[in-house]
Amino acid sequence: MNTSTTGGHDARRANAYALHLELGLPIGGAVPAAVKFASVTGIDMGILDVAALKVAESGWACVIAIYADEEAAAPHWYMALMPHSKGVIATKVIPAALGDDQPLVLMADDRRQQFAVSECGRLIAVPVEAAARRTRSHRNAAKRIGATAEALVPFCTGGPTPGDLFVDSAGNIRTAAAFSA
Repeated sequence: MNTSTTGGHDARRANAYALHLELGLPIGGAVPAAVKFASVTGIDMGILDVAALKVAESGWACVIAIYADEEAAAPHWYMALMPHSKGVIATKVIPAALGDDQPLVLMADDRRQQFAVSECGRLIAVPVEAAARRTRSHRNAAKRIGATAEALVPFCTGGPTPGDLFVDSAGNIRTAAAFSA
C-alpha cells in the first residue's frame, strides 16, 4: 500500500487472505505457497517495474489488488505477475467462480487465458473454461471473496504480520506497510 490506516490495512489484509483461501491455498501450511498477495492504491510503471523485478528474482507469482483510493473497501481490479522463462508476465485478471465447491480461478481481462493454483501451490496457466468467461462467474467470485473477507476481518487487526506483503509508493515490496499518521 502506498499509505494506510490500520482500518484500511485490516480490510485489505482480510481481502488478500480471502482471495488466498478462495483460490484454494491454505494459510499457514507446512510448505509456503509460491503465490504471494499484495495491495496498492493505484499503480504506475515504477511500482510495476519493481514488483516485476521481485517476481523475476524470487520465482513466485504475485497477485496485486489495486484499490481505487484509500477508502475503498474492495479492490478496483487485480493484476497477476508470473515468472516466465523470458521475464515476467503481467496481466489484469478477474477472479471467476466455476462452481460453489471449486476453488476460484483468475481469468485474464481479455478472456484468452485462465490461471489456477496447481497442486503444488503455483499459479499456472490452464485451459480456458467457458464458465470462467461469464460475467455471472465474476460476480459470484466477488461475492465469495467479499463474504470470506468479512468473516476474516476480526482476525486481521493489530497491524501487519510477517506474511503480509505491500507495495509502497516507491514500488518496493515490503512485509510491513508504511502507516500514515
